[in-house]
Amino acid sequence: RFAHFTDLHITPDRDSEPGMIKAFAAARTDGIEMILTGGDLVMDSYAAKRAQVDREWALLHKLFAEHCTVPVEHCLGNHDIFGFCRSKAELTGDEADFGYARPLAELKLASRWRSFDRNGWHFIVLSSVEADPDNECSYLARLSPEQRAWLEADLAKNTLPTVVVSHIPIVTVTPHIRGETEVKAKETTISGGFVHLDAAPIHGLFRKSGKVKLVLSGHTHLIDRCEADGVTYCCSGAVCGGWWKPHKTYCEPTYGLVDLM
Repeated sequence: RFAHFTDLHITPDRDSEPGMIKAFAAARTDGIEMILTGGDLVMDSYAAKRAQVDREWALLHKLFAEHCTVPVEHCLGNHDIFGFCRSKAELTGDEADFGYARPLAELKLASRWRSFDRNGWHFIVLSSVEADPDNECSYLARLSPEQRAWLEADLAKNTLPTVVVSHIPIVTVTPHIRGETEVKAKETTISGGFVHLDAAPIHGLFRKSGKVKLVLSGHTHLIDRCEADGVTYCCSGAVCGGWWKPHKTYCEPTYGLVDLM
């Protein structure tokens, strides 16, 4: 049994500290054995200035050190990437901790994507977010060629039932619910920063594998569940709900609770 904590958006400037303490307590009561995060761990490292990013990571480490009693496996989201929006973050892009370097160092991770085995299950952690070459303050949800090749090889050699976690959804209905679609010339379009642009080939790899049972995501701050070809896709809402303040468009603060048999 594990908890999927996605979209924590930790910051000292809103009610994330009491909210996170409540989430950890609820998860302990639920009897979890692990926390699998889903990205967007801090409020915003993407466009915020360094001093603010320092404050947010410091609070995250404090909260996990003082209130988390189980192993944690982290996934990264768009808000965890340091300074991708260079103009707003006031960075050049040449800093040693720019981009993914900062969250990898903060969380002591060797790679943006990885896999591990636990209790007879295989877990794959993907990295959803790539820079948009046409807009420095934008990003696209897709796997790099290197990550796609790694995923295919990892699935090919794996013999265990598998859980995949990706910050940005690969398959979801939530854009239609949240009004993130646009109708033009009798076609409905969804932003490439909201759902994976390469959803079809990724799902094809999952279907071919036959081992992928569950794919978890966040990003949309809504809850849904879709099933296709024996693969269940779930968005687990957001631990922060509407960024730690009431918001009619997003879910209440929540996390996913998963039992693997």
